[in-house]
Amino acid sequence: IEKSFAFPNPGNPFAMPFPEVTTVLDAMNDNMNVDFVAIKIGDVNNSVIANALMSADDRNVGTMMFDVNDQSVKAGEVFTARFKASEVVAGYQFTLKFAGLEVLDITPITEGMTAGNFGKFADAVTTSFDGKTAGEFEVKFRANIGGQLSRMLSVSSSITRAEAYGQSGRQDVALRFNSANGSTISGVGFELYQTVPNPFVSKTQIGFNLPVAADATLRIFDETGRVVFQQSGAFAKGTNVITIDRAVLNTVGVLYYTVETGTDSASRKMIQTK
Repeated sequence: IEKSFAFPNPGNPFAMPFPEVTTVLDAMNDNMNVDFVAIKIGDVNNSVIANALMSADDRNVGTMMFDVNDQSVKAGEVFTARFKASEVVAGYQFTLKFAGLEVLDITPITEGMTAGNFGKFADAVTTSFDGKTAGEFEVKFRANIGGQLSRMLSVSSSITRAEAYGQSGRQDVALRFNSANGSTISGVGFELYQTVPNPFVSKTQIGFNLPVAADATLRIFDETGRVVFQQSGAFAKGTNVITIDRAVLNTVGVLYYTVETGTDSASRKMIQTK
């Protein structure tokens, strides 16, 4: 926000539009007269985490469920899935990952929820909401392949960290797929995140999520497959972060990193610049 801007109603700054964009016509020259104040938004409990790869105090108390009807879908079928929170919380946020599906539309159901509460990506939808009623929304999909919905949708922290805030504190977020045969609960599983920043010069962070506390090993390889860094340890349930300094790598260029536990393994690519 421009530093000189004064909100007409500071108690409700979103009551009317405010300037959020400054146009710089000549970026090559001095623009020190452009003065602004950064404001964090979407923070539901005043303890914002800048990205999903930063460590946090994970004293989660329980799990907030989003109920959705499970079903079998056919390739080419267009269908709507409704997601309804099982309880009212101060706020929640999560990433909804999908495989073999294409998002056609997102419809807010809960009063006060708008399109601004969602973000649409190639293989994911992010959502964040705080209100006095249980969050509820619909997503219209087109199935690119046939399958069971409970195997095609999952909760993730890959873009927006999956968490809710109830009266007792922070909660996990999970999907509860309901069918005539009962319910299946699917929470955030094993995930390896992209390094932040990437590319990097001096330091970067490698983040990963564990569904349960476990021993894990991080290995970093150069383009020839040579291991240039390795670290093993016991890691807690939830998001874990390992900071990598360029000095321990002693190499530059394209690198590959793998996190492996007794049951899961994943790999990604990062770039170390000179």
